[in-house]
Amino acid sequence: MQKFNLYLFDFDGTLFDTLASSKYVFKKSYAAMGIDIEEEEVVAFTRIPIPEGYAKVGAPPEQFILFLNNLLKYVSTTESINLTKIFPDTYEVLLDLRSAEAELGIVTSNNAKHVKRILKKYYMQDYFFSVIVGYEEAPISKPDPSPILKALEMLKYQGDKSDVCYVGDSLNDCKAATNAGVTPILLDRENEYPDTPYLKIVSLNDLLR
Repeated sequence: MQKFNLYLFDFDGTLFDTLASSKYVFKKSYAAMGIDIEEEEVVAFTRIPIPEGYAKVGAPPEQFILFLNNLLKYVSTTESINLTKIFPDTYEVLLDLRSAEAELGIVTSNNAKHVKRILKKYYMQDYFFSVIVGYEEAPISKPDPSPILKALEMLKYQGDKSDVCYVGDSLNDCKAATNAGVTPILLDRENEYPDTPYLKIVSLNDLLR
């Protein structure tokens, strides 16, 4: 596979297995508003922008900010942190990329402070990532390119975008990368997208091959 100077990564479902945490956070956040959702629905919510999922549930538009505050409250709990697990291939691949002098960053729809807490738990907060962009830094959700472009801005990146890739586990991640002019790489661990037009890998280890 082509080697890149800058590797940007999605967080949820890409570097860390956050599905159990997301189920907890979304169910608690909606329940606080008197709305009951099924756990199966949460999987779909992790693939689309938060406002889109909120609209699908039929929740009151005027309470959207309340819902965002609920998300922030529950994602910051100890239970949410403990439910988040690192994928087996994450640490070693990131270590190899850094050893090869690649620059790394995270671009996520999650909260950057929460992401940093997870990284600290795994002793990854200082060495690996030069930039972390969350929804507070770039509030317009993927597939809009602004989160990725914000990361490039924060890095003061002056290189060729052909030397930058964005690795994510959803089609919206790939669309955001394309819209930002960087190379999209779809991490499809469970072969959910057999006919995707994007460059696809089934493990982060494939980045090293």
